[in-house]
Amino acid sequence: MRILLADDHLMTLEGYISILNNEAHTYLKAQSCKELYKQILKLDYLDLAIIDHDMPGYEKENLHSGLDCSLLIKEKFPFCKIILITAHEQALILYSIYQKRSIDALVVKSDFTSEILHYLITTSLPTPYYSPIAKEAIKKVIAKNTLLDSKNREILMYLSHGYKISQLEAFVFLSPSAIQKRISKMLHEFTASDYQELIQMVKQYQML
Repeated sequence: MRILLADDHLMTLEGYISILNNEAHTYLKAQSCKELYKQILKLDYLDLAIIDHDMPGYEKENLHSGLDCSLLIKEKFPFCKIILITAHEQALILYSIYQKRSIDALVVKSDFTSEILHYLITTSLPTPYYSPIAKEAIKKVIAKNTLLDSKNREILMYLSHGYKISQLEAFVFLSPSAIQKRISKMLHEFTASDYQELIQMVKQYQML
């Protein structure tokens, strides 16, 4: 089996090899999106990729994260099994990953065990696997209809980082009235009095 391991920490890559513990496998390593891209160009097939979500990007090829790399791999090797590992536990980020449908498994690092890794590698996965934290996070977002819209999630992310409503037009490419209308719908769904309370509630639900 040819396996691509991608993480910006060398010790993590060596840890994966130690867990897999199979000399019959061929292991390829990458510590950035750029290294991963160069590895992919040289390959004619790939069986498995274990990729960290937060790796140094490669702007030239529009690879900003491990998720972008997974899209590239699926495009070139449709039958390659991709396991994405992430330290993120925020529901909106995990849901955005879920929406891409480019991976076979999403594992939050807090859930990671050697048993899970062995299971994912040795088992045929008819549907994508989500580790417990990822699964609960995705359920939280799906339960709130307004958060299913990517523009609404984008608005919340900018507001949570301190941007004012009046500044959002330049980032989300919507008119001020359209932005306000979306915020009003979210306020209604969360029964929040203003957007500051909305942000606090979303954070309380561990969505941000």
